[in-house]
Amino acid sequence: MMSRKVLNLRLGYLARRWASTDPLNIQNEKLQAYLESLRQEYYAVRVNAAGNSKSYARLAQLEGVVSALEQRRVLERQITSAKDMEAEKDEDMRELMREENEVYVDLLGKQDQALLQELLTLSDDEMYPALIFGLNAGAGGQEAMLFAQELYEMYTGFFEHMGWEWEEFASEITDIGGLRHASLMVSGEDAFRWLRHEAGVHRVQRVPATEKSGRMHTSTASITVIPRPADIHVHIAEKDLKIETKRASGAGGQHVNTTDSAVRIVHLPTGLAVEAQSERSQLKNRELAMKRLRSRLVQQQLESAEASKMATKKAQQGSLNRNEKIRTYNFVQDRITDHRIQGGTMHNLDGFLKGGDQLCGLIEKLQLEHRKERLKELLDTWEPPKEAIKEN
Repeated sequence: MMSRKVLNLRLGYLARRWASTDPLNIQNEKLQAYLESLRQEYYAVRVNAAGNSKSYARLAQLEGVVSALEQRRVLERQITSAKDMEAEKDEDMRELMREENEVYVDLLGKQDQALLQELLTLSDDEMYPALIFGLNAGAGGQEAMLFAQELYEMYTGFFEHMGWEWEEFASEITDIGGLRHASLMVSGEDAFRWLRHEAGVHRVQRVPATEKSGRMHTSTASITVIPRPADIHVHIAEKDLKIETKRASGAGGQHVNTTDSAVRIVHLPTGLAVEAQSERSQLKNRELAMKRLRSRLVQQQLESAEASKMATKKAQQGSLNRNEKIRTYNFVQDRITDHRIQGGTMHNLDGFLKGGDQLCGLIEKLQLEHRKERLKELLDTWEPPKEAIKEN
């Protein structure tokens, strides 16, 4: 029978061997070197940070990782000290040190997880103040448009759940209450980091209410998420606008229907046209129409830049099928399956479509996987600096 000492030696060897091959294990040598470089950078930046906003911003980014790393090193020293004390001749003291060491080892494991979380957050550098969120009905006719409307309600509910600001600036509704397309401006803390995972094709499988034979139909809708940088601006010259006024149509009361309060603006260089008639005042409708036009022009500019970026990626990476479905909503089985991660299947479709905690939990899983892949890519290309930064 294998002795306890030999077993511990073998387990220790296997743990070190596994740690050396797993790039995201804190014991990994390259990850250790990377963490040390971040710690040294932190102290070097801190010396010269006075009055420098960029330095303060970088310190804020690094602080969580460095603090967690320093706490980890304190625990390592305590473990070493407890092990040294196990050599004491007094048996009671040795037993006490062994128990203390077990506590420190448990704390070290938890601290490693905390450190990894800080590191994963640091590696995610995609930060934008706002984004344009687009929904488009896909294959499936009226059923696809009804599904797109359900997604619209789910996501706007999610925006409210997260406390983000959002505004619709373009949409087209069908006679039966479906949605052909909609564009929304969304802003809020980390909104882009969360919503980027929703971009792609969403598939629905269900029996439509009008289907007499009980056949299940498959329809799709697509989501686009385009980041809006803080420095993007759109200039609109008055000479480039054609402004028309007319009487508003539809519900709204006698005043709305009998005065020329509705406004239609055409941007002549692009041909984009927007309308506004929800306000009683023509002036307010004009302001609203101009706001929508500005958002449409920003969207057009960002989509053009995004298309160029994707074309470059495609040229570098070869064929890339962007229309591959990312998620299936199966009403017959009351099931949602995200096809990008393990354990991406859940139930309770009605709850999920409310855009609350269930959707939040799924996106958190996607966020974690994304950050792990991002950190692996970063470590794969990272090289230790030739000269270590001296700590002051």
